[in-house]
Amino acid sequence: MANSAKSILVPNDPRILLRVAFLYVGQGSSALIFAKEGNGYRVALVDIHLGRNTGGIDVPRVVKEIVGNSGLDVFLNTHPHNDHLLGLEDLDEEVKIHRILHSGHIPGKDDEAAYKQLEGVMDNVKKAGGTVEELEGSRSSFPLGEAEYYVLGPALHVTDSVNDEDPKTRRSRIHEQCAVLKFGKGDKWIMIPGDADRAAFELHITKYHKERMSAYVLAASHHGSRTFFRDTEEQEAYHDALKAIAPTYIVVSAPTQEESRHGHPHDDAMEIYEETVGEESVLHTGEERQSFIFDIYTDGSCSGPQSDSGKLAEDYGLSDDNDDDGGGGGQSKGPFISPATKSGDLTPRKFG
Repeated sequence: MANSAKSILVPNDPRILLRVAFLYVGQGSSALIFAKEGNGYRVALVDIHLGRNTGGIDVPRVVKEIVGNSGLDVFLNTHPHNDHLLGLEDLDEEVKIHRILHSGHIPGKDDEAAYKQLEGVMDNVKKAGGTVEELEGSRSSFPLGEAEYYVLGPALHVTDSVNDEDPKTRRSRIHEQCAVLKFGKGDKWIMIPGDADRAAFELHITKYHKERMSAYVLAASHHGSRTFFRDTEEQEAYHDALKAIAPTYIVVSAPTQEESRHGHPHDDAMEIYEETVGEESVLHTGEERQSFIFDIYTDGSCSGPQSDSGKLAEDYGLSDDNDDDGGGGGQSKGPFISPATKSGDLTPRKFG
């Protein structure tokens, strides 16, 4: 294969401390994390989705090609919704998962299938000698190789409050309990907030973690939905969280509006993002089915966005023929992979 996932995604520069690759998966989210450790890299995956009806990347196949028999160090699930979990069983069949970190949410009936899939894989991981832990917001960072990560949400009291509700209310409040994660070191961070909504930030995260919220790169919450700012188009937008994060780049993981069942990304949310960082610094994976990659270096500097130019979707893209699409810590102790031995096939993002 001309453009193998390994040659595109695995870091080959020893100066790279952390690499985050936002994969094009259609109406869902999935990000690969490479954290330097000695001469190799710990590999983590945040969420998974198989966007078959939008040409999304076959994530289990890509991960298998990258980690091989060494296995995936850690899988982190921001919340148990189908578009953040679809494909987890396939991943479990392809590679050994050494550790799972999850939000601790008990979803409503609409997402029972995804939750049961998560429960089944967690059981498999524990039976194989791996570990399963519940994510909980903390003022302290945790190590991932030589890099670090923060868990900014959910707080334990939010988890308890949401899980005590009836199934319908739990379903409506799940985004308030969504895990919000930051990866990096020093003053350079990449934030992945899952689908965390306005309530999550306004009621909990911004008040408690304001001095820890800054991030060089922000993954737009909920696939570019307006719920990060407001519940309806008419409601006044909440800007405090975005101001505290103060990103340089924003990555929107979503198909085109025409392909999205929910009209993601929402125009009013995109307008706010573009006003904040500039139109050229808002990177939408669905526009050209691109995956975007960012590097943080050992000297504290960082790269601009790198694009695979849609090559992963071209070579690893799924289709409706692959079955129907689905619906809407501490340091890992497992093996790690060696850096790629040849140059990755990446190009700088073309602006304008």
